[in-house]
Amino acid sequence: MNLRPVALLLCAVLAGCATTRVSREPESPGLAADADNRYEAIAGREPAVIDPLRAAPAATAEMLPGKALATDQEALTPQAYVLLGISHHRQDDERARAWITEQGQLLGADKIRWYAQADAGGLSAAYFVRVRLVFGATFRDLNAQERKSFPAGGVRLGDVVGESPASRANLRPGDIITALGDSAVKDRANFQSLLRENMGRTVELNLARGTETVQRKVQLGRTFAGTQPQ
Repeated sequence: MNLRPVALLLCAVLAGCATTRVSREPESPGLAADADNRYEAIAGREPAVIDPLRAAPAATAEMLPGKALATDQEALTPQAYVLLGISHHRQDDERARAWITEQGQLLGADKIRWYAQADAGGLSAAYFVRVRLVFGATFRDLNAQERKSFPAGGVRLGDVVGESPASRANLRPGDIITALGDSAVKDRANFQSLLRENMGRTVELNLARGTETVQRKVQLGRTFAGTQPQ
């Protein structure tokens, strides 16, 4: 199986900077398109890629009115939800909502957000699934002031997702990670690369927490179920 789409997906979730490329291919999963309803899948997020990454078996999706797609993505991405695709509906009626519900079931979506199109009179809906995280915290490059204290580099943690590897290792927002194992952490891109190289392993992080230097062992998540790097 091609690992590249999964690596790109995990990179996006880790960094909170998901980019979405919509596929209009006729083999999009779920219901067939008709004159009033159609679904557009996000490229690289087909069932073969997503299913091994699910945080839990598919269940009944939470279906709620959304605010705006970008706003909902920004809120859900730090919670480990990724966008599977978007459906478009010519009418805002019971048939369209039933189509959305059935499509969510076929996709195994965990959350569905629907949006009324006031100008066009129709509906659109976004389908999300929660995935297991390799790390489970956002991080950024050090700013100029922080680099005065850490000239060799590092990354500063932002939000830490509950029940993730980072959370279970008691990592906290504001921690500055300076090394992963024997490798110094230079910047955000370098830390992402180190995480990908060590998926499924237990690694030790060196970090600065205020005036303290702390070591934490983190059991990183895996890309695929049953895949364990040696």
